[in-house]
Amino acid sequence: MVTPLARDEPTQIGRYRLLGELGSGGLGRVLLGVGPDGRLVAIKQVHRHLVAEPDFLPRFRREVRTSVQVSGAFTAAVVDFDVEAEVPWLASVFVPGVPLDKAVENYGPLTSDELHKLAIGLASALQAIHGVGLIHRDLVPANVILAEDGPRVIDFGITRAAEGGSEHTGPIAGSPAFMSPEQAQSLPLTPAGDMFSLGAVLAMAAGGASPFAGSSPRHTLHNIVHTEPDLSGLPPEVRELVSPCLSKDPQERPTPAQLLDFLGPLPPQHRPWSAQVHKEIREQEAELSALRADPNATQATGADPARYPEASSVDAFEQRLQALVEIQRASSLRRRRKRALIGAAAVVALLVVVFAGTALFGGDDEGPAEPAVNPLAALNLTKLRSIDLCAAVKDPLVSSLGAWTKAPSSTQWGTCAGESGGYQFDFDIKRVEGYRDNGKTVAGVPVLEDATGGTDSCGRALFPAKTDPQFGIAVRVKGAKSDTLCGVADEAATELAHRISEGPPQLPNIRNSLARQDPCALVDSVVVKLNIGDQVRGAPDQLHTCKWTSTGTVTLALERSKALTPTEKPIPFDLGGGNFVFLDEAELGSPTCVRRGQYRAIDGGDAEVVSVQVDNPTLAEHPEFRCLAAQQVLQNVLDNLPQVS
Repeated sequence: MVTPLARDEPTQIGRYRLLGELGSGGLGRVLLGVGPDGRLVAIKQVHRHLVAEPDFLPRFRREVRTSVQVSGAFTAAVVDFDVEAEVPWLASVFVPGVPLDKAVENYGPLTSDELHKLAIGLASALQAIHGVGLIHRDLVPANVILAEDGPRVIDFGITRAAEGGSEHTGPIAGSPAFMSPEQAQSLPLTPAGDMFSLGAVLAMAAGGASPFAGSSPRHTLHNIVHTEPDLSGLPPEVRELVSPCLSKDPQERPTPAQLLDFLGPLPPQHRPWSAQVHKEIREQEAELSALRADPNATQATGADPARYPEASSVDAFEQRLQALVEIQRASSLRRRRKRALIGAAAVVALLVVVFAGTALFGGDDEGPAEPAVNPLAALNLTKLRSIDLCAAVKDPLVSSLGAWTKAPSSTQWGTCAGESGGYQFDFDIKRVEGYRDNGKTVAGVPVLEDATGGTDSCGRALFPAKTDPQFGIAVRVKGAKSDTLCGVADEAATELAHRISEGPPQLPNIRNSLARQDPCALVDSVVVKLNIGDQVRGAPDQLHTCKWTSTGTVTLALERSKALTPTEKPIPFDLGGGNFVFLDEAELGSPTCVRRGQYRAIDGGDAEVVSVQVDNPTLAEHPEFRCLAAQQVLQNVLDNLPQVS
């Protein structure tokens, strides 16, 4: 059941010690872990190639946070996750048991009593999953576990994220034999699709095979879409149960609640499955007890617990190289002074040789050196949004200027400002399209020069990961001595590069903060289509804003501000269909409408706030429609955010 991990694989993920691998699939691999409290968990790590896809992480965050809300006796609850890890993962309660497909294959179809218990469990699980707004999309026999006390449905929560859309799917996830007709045809999905899969699973459990089984996957999909299910070998009571679920028309399928009403209450039970299934469960539990009791079950000499498994030899090369660069940098930082030299790393075949380079701003070269790996390459937009810039520059950056005469402070995430030695410093994580690359680096970090600034200031920007659009960590210096501005900016950028490379400080309570959210991922596609325009994509305008441009412009901003106070908008508009909007006099004559909602209160009377601004001069005669759009986008964002107390 549990496959040992390879020698060079990690032995820990989060707070869980790894015991082995349970399996793998199209979305990722599943590992068995044990928590500090001794509880077993199944940890699903998504594949690296999914993380690299542009829109995957925002979808993954939303789906995981929703799946945490699923509870019930017939689901394996999600108990932990880290969507910001290099390889994102989620952990659910591990339940010893036999997958339904293996049970049927090894021990034969289920009896009528067993099928009744299975149907109640599946319907109850779907009721819990649908109740939080999720669709399972992959309800197949392998995702149904026959546990000691009843069935469990597993693997809900990330299928939608991997598929790449909120309302559309295709044969990416799920076995063809258990897909709904909508899924087989790549049509929009609803919870009714899960009910079709439920009917196919029950038919398989009772008859030993899918009622749509064909000679090939293509033939099977054709049968699902165009032919009636083969239920001829099933008992009459089973046909009566599954036939409505297998209707081609989603509207004709029962809901989980209706199916539970049809099934009636679950009778008292001691052991719900056959003796063979329970014997296998006991053997699993004995194996798991031995693994859990052995603290060295997965330890391997020389294993690196901080390293994640790589998807390819190229990834392994980059990971190892990055680790060696970090080791060399840590050693050098303890010895360096201002503008000291940082080493670079090179790899030759399978042996790695670390050697020191000498490239900073025009320093003397002792010989040719390989370029260092950019230590900021992992700073994607999500990580950039989480940086506390004021904490990073708390200590002075330019030693010759002395202490800060005006301590660094900020009114918004991703910005900070301070004064030292008669110079004003502005720090900002911003788009850097106006900066040029002149080949300068600090410890492998490219340092760009502002090509648009005037003579009264000088700007530099640290270049992190490639993002679209490109963001960087900018430093701008102003002061009376215009001839020294760029020298001061170079020194400040050099020191800041070292500090950020050592590990950028995060904003306080970042896990619960609005600051880490991707604003472009918070608006559902159907809301964009109805309120902004069809086929319109949002793009990061600033670090915490997203902009959609069609006939007008919609800007969504996530902000830190003073707590909101109610404002009266006395002019009501009834737009029909239950849509009401209130405007004030200023909004009637303006091409802009703004709606703001408070997400959570924070210290000092401040709050985290969502702001939606709609600019559309073409609606001059109907300002109420601008404000309705702002109102609906705002509500959609607030609904999609994690709940806070």
